[in-house]
Amino acid sequence: MRTESAPQDLSVYVPEKVRRPGEIGFAVLGTLIGVLGYYFAMGMTSDSYSAPSVFPKIASAVITACGAASLAKAIKRAKPPANSGTLFQFLLPGDVLFMLAMLVVYCLALPKLHFILSSYAFMVVGMVWLHRGKKILQSLIISAGTLAVLVAVFRYVFLVILP
Repeated sequence: MRTESAPQDLSVYVPEKVRRPGEIGFAVLGTLIGVLGYYFAMGMTSDSYSAPSVFPKIASAVITACGAASLAKAIKRAKPPANSGTLFQFLLPGDVLFMLAMLVVYCLALPKLHFILSSYAFMVVGMVWLHRGKKILQSLIISAGTLAVLVAVFRYVFLVILP
């Protein structure tokens, strides 16, 4: 169920006029998480500016403000059309479901094929899928280069034993 769509011009900001499925619910959830985070940060330590709770308070205040701003914008937008699909279809399109399935396969293959082979296969298959079966040679080369850099950094710089 893969569909080709025209690339979006990201150099120009065009505000959306219609809200997406679940946008209000997500904004409310973000605001509540921020408020809850601030509540828990209040109980950490004193109100001193050098207390360890300063950064959690600032972070939760920013999360609350962003959630409230998102909620205000979402309320102003028009309701989504009836044929826009469900929240599940919006959050989990075919590419996301495929990559989640690939992650499950990767986790199952990791103990048997070890890190390098299973990671290389995961990257190549994922890139070929997202390129819609094109640019296979490019996917093979980029995956090999990326994996070489990851192995070099983690094995020789951070001294991490890879699975």
